[in-house]
Amino acid sequence: MNKNPNSLYRQILTGKAVFMSFLIAATFSSCSKNNEEITTEAQTNALSTDNVKKGKFGGQDITYERKNGMNFFQGDIVLTDKQLLEGSELNKGGASYSRWPNGKIYYTIASNMGSINVNKINSAISEYNNKTNTQWIYRSNQSNYVEFIFGSSSGSDGWAHIGYQGGKQTVSLDQYISVGSVIHEMGHTVGLYHEHTRKDRDQYVKILWNNIQNGQAYNFNIYNSGTDIGPFNINSVMMYWPTSYSKNGLPTITRADNSNFTYNRTGFTTGDINTINAMYP
Repeated sequence: MNKNPNSLYRQILTGKAVFMSFLIAATFSSCSKNNEEITTEAQTNALSTDNVKKGKFGGQDITYERKNGMNFFQGDIVLTDKQLLEGSELNKGGASYSRWPNGKIYYTIASNMGSINVNKINSAISEYNNKTNTQWIYRSNQSNYVEFIFGSSSGSDGWAHIGYQGGKQTVSLDQYISVGSVIHEMGHTVGLYHEHTRKDRDQYVKILWNNIQNGQAYNFNIYNSGTDIGPFNINSVMMYWPTSYSKNGLPTITRADNSNFTYNRTGFTTGDINTINAMYP
């Protein structure tokens, strides 16, 4: 999932969701495990209908996948059981719950990550620290922090918890994930949802429902509980790939005029940066 430079991105924060037109488009539970050149990060293997659950998030009814003891929303966003509790204070949109205090995000890296992925993480962190108002700081003894963990040794995807939760939370990265996709997953951590779930998305893109894998259509639902920041950004680093969850190799998302768009996973666009900075002034 990717985005475009001079447009704002849509981010959604846990609780008081904030969407941005460019940021972070992830996937359910380690996205696709395939090369990004041919599949989207949001592409997953066929799932058992027994794992598909109904819940409430941000005050909205949602569908998610329960897998490996975790709740995957929109492919690569992990929601805690607490976040899914209907009637919870979290569903009332408290921004303080979703955003990292003072924009400071403390992190650590699992010892088995490997030097190549550590370099990717460092590159992504430099992008955040140099271009946005958030600051990723290596953890000393802070109790609220993110741990980068190693996912699949053969995949190219990742997943992350959404927004600030308190305590330890996680970003999972596969062996062959790109720096742009690391930025994407970190975008979920700062509170961004996927661009294609903005409330105004139908003005800009078309969802080709007949091309979507059986049981995966819910990943393309609009998330009404989020706040859209700036204009829709089809080139956002948070945008789904054009063939995300395709059952036949044909596009599942096109522009509203039926033309194709190019997947962006090279880094931030101006819109992405503006969105994050609006969230963290």
